[in-house]
Parts: sequence; C-alpha cells; structure tokens
Amino acid sequence: MTLSWAIWISNSLLQWALLALVLRRNRWRPHPAFAVYIAFCACKTSLLMWVSVYRAPLYFSINSGMRLVGLPLMVAVLVEVFAAVFRPYSTLPKGTLHWFKIAFGALVLLVAAAAIYFPGAAPGNIINTVFLLNRSASILFCGGFAFTALASSYFGIPWQTRTYGIGTGFLLFMSVDLVASSLQSVYAYAVCEVLGVVSMLAYTLALITWIAYFSKPDNPSHALTLDEMRRLQGALDYPSEKVESFRSSKQGISVFDSSEGEQ
Repeated sequence: MTLSWAIWISNSLLQWALLALVLRRNRWRPHPAFAVYIAFCACKTSLLMWVSVYRAPLYFSINSGMRLVGLPLMVAVLVEVFAAVFRPYSTLPKGTLHWFKIAFGALVLLVAAAAIYFPGAAPGNIINTVFLLNRSASILFCGGFAFTALASSYFGIPWQTRTYGIGTGFLLFMSVDLVASSLQSVYAYAVCEVLGVVSMLAYTLALITWIAYFSKPDNPSHALTLDEMRRLQGALDYPSEKVESFRSSKQGISVFDSSEGEQ
C-alpha cells in the first residue's frame, strides 16, 4: 500500500466519523450546508476509491465532475459561515457590509488577474483548465474563510465555536490547496504526485479539526459588546483615516511649495 492510498483510506474513515458526529443529536441543524458538504465528500471519496480500482480510465472524468458539484456546496458553506458571523446585521457598526463588499470585489479581481496573467503551462488543455478552475476557487474560498477567521473576534465569535472551527478547517486545507493548485497549473504532471500527498495531509488536518469541534458541546456566539463594537468601528475607520491623513499631508506639501514659489 502506497502512502497516498493510506492517507486516502484514513481520510475516508475520518469523513464518515465526522458525518456521524454531525448527524448525532441533531448537531447538523445549525450547520445544514456543512453537513451536506461532508456527506457529499464522504460519498465522493468512497466512490473515487472504487473507481480508481475497478474503473481507472474513468477516474479523471468522474473526479472532475465531482469537483464541479462540490464547488456550489462549498459556496453554500461559505455563505452559511458568513451569515453566522455577520448576524444580526442591525448591531453591526455602519460601513461593515460596505467594506466587506469592497474586500470581496478586490478578491474577485485578484482571481481574474491570476487567471489572465498566469494561465498555466498549457492554456486550453482540459487538465490545465481543471487546475486553473481549482486555483481560482481556492483563492476565493481561502480569502473568504481567512476573512471570517481573522475577523470573527470582532463579531462576537470566539475561537471555541463550531462556526470558527468550520472556517479554520477550510482555511487550513484551502490555503495548502491554493499553493498546490498554483504549482500544478504551472508544472502540471511534474509535481502532481507530491503535491497530491501534501494536499491530502492538509485535508486530514482539517478533518481532525472539525471532529474536535463537533465532538464537544458548542460554545455559542454572543452579541457584540461595547468594547468589541469600538474595536470593529476602529478597524473600519482605519483605512479612511489613513486616506484623510495622506490627503492632508499632500495638501500641506502643496501649500508649502506654493508659498516657497511666491517668495
């Protein structure tokens, strides 16, 4: 048995164990999208293991199709995490959602720029296209889950909550997957096997993280305290303050230069 097969089997067992934990005592109810995603991943892994042994020529096509199906499920999980972090919207300081939309727009532009300027080793090739789509999705998901992990403390989401654990687990393996998919789109077959093992190990770590969070009672989030709202408002005001400071300094320099010219 090769190392990749050993990790693959371990991940399959961990997925089914996690699914059992999520379904146990209705723990899936606060996180239905995550529960569906884990159920899909558990079934997908078992199917792909069977296909790789008995229907090897179909493996790439089935795996690519499964990836396409998995993308909207991951989007649903991301939306679910965002909804938990930002709720209730009425208590958020003014400008919170505005800056979030700006950050998401910048992330989309980054994905487009990466696809245009770094199209991979063989643009137009179907394998290269799959790697490119995988990299683009990884950038979006990695940026989204990184935002929720870094900003959760501002929104009354302590690290002990399952929402935080779900976001952290995705961030763990999506960040590694981002690096792996980027290298695969450039070097293609030369690094596929090694990077595949690294990605599988990162996913193993994510599964262990999720199991740890779902094996204990959830620590519910709380309403924003006055101190947290001040911290959040300060973080939101920081870019505007820097822009105003820069403009003031530029105006001061312009006035100084004008006075020097008159003299």
